[in-house]
Amino acid sequence: MLGLAYFSVGDRFEAESDANIRQYYAYAGDHGASIAEGVVRSPEQIRAVVADFAAVGMNEVTFTPTVARLDEVDRLADLVL
Repeated sequence: MLGLAYFSVGDRFEAESDANIRQYYAYAGDHGASIAEGVVRSPEQIRAVVADFAAVGMNEVTFTPTVARLDEVDRLADLVL
């Protein structure tokens, strides 16, 4: 099973991340706002997603960045690998 989580690490790009995800899901109204509120940002939230998905039997997690910064992927890898 595969899980998906949107992320940006820390609050350095929080405003940009939030704006990007809300714009992307603007067509979805309240559901889009819920998705935006579910973006994981803290190291604790990111690690919890991995643990929670594993606990329900998911064997793959796709983290999708919400800002166009390659270093965000490196920061994520430092947290989960």
